[in-house]
Amino acid sequence: MDRARPPDDEDQFARIAPHYDALMANVPYGLWASYIGQLALLAGRPIWPGSKLLDLATGTGPVALEFAERGCDVTAIDLSPAMIAEAQRKAAEQGTDVLFLCRDLADFNLPPDFDHAVCLYDSLNYVIDPDKLKQAFANTRRALKPGGIFVFDVNTVRALEEDLFTQNSRPGAPVAYQWKSTYHPGTRLSRIKMEFCIPATNEQFTIIHRQRAYTDAELHSYLFHAGFAPVACYEAYRVSPPSPDSDRVFYVATAAGEAR
Repeated sequence: MDRARPPDDEDQFARIAPHYDALMANVPYGLWASYIGQLALLAGRPIWPGSKLLDLATGTGPVALEFAERGCDVTAIDLSPAMIAEAQRKAAEQGTDVLFLCRDLADFNLPPDFDHAVCLYDSLNYVIDPDKLKQAFANTRRALKPGGIFVFDVNTVRALEEDLFTQNSRPGAPVAYQWKSTYHPGTRLSRIKMEFCIPATNEQFTIIHRQRAYTDAELHSYLFHAGFAPVACYEAYRVSPPSPDSDRVFYVATAAGEAR
């Protein structure tokens, strides 16, 4: 679940931001960072202490903070002011140095200083306008040094077709939720109605999110035209190729040639 521009430019993460870390408490962010490091090594661009890393759609910053703790020089962006505020608060509490910026993936401009860029949590599926996704790729390419790599994940067409967002929280969860997704094959858009309850305060609210399913061919084309080549694909959290049954796929794209 993550962050691109929601309908009417309303910050759909403002309500969940104070509870987001509790909602995602079971996510093994340290293992995620190690997996990204493994993919970077396979691409011939290891992530070392001192590497400059750009974390796109950072949310409350767990991955950005993880890489900063490993010695990387991290800049992180997110569209949601509420999520950025949470990330900055955590960084201050931990004494961890990360530059957090409130930026739109489709409208940011950073100097070409970065060795690596990452974008996780299926955030790019939230960019439901293909032209904006193309722009997000172009912006990322311009921020990378030649030979730098971009690692991101997406929910596959199959994942959204199968309405895998339809799910309920476990009993006793600090953030109770009931999600119902509806997929429209003609547009390849999934509408997810997310109903939340915070048991400690009995606060209740509903958020509507939308994701778009992008085909592998589309993503390869968008990356190529943004100035990325080659592109490798992996089954999520493995180093094997994806299959037709894959729900989530990781892409590793290398910044080659001139940014466009």
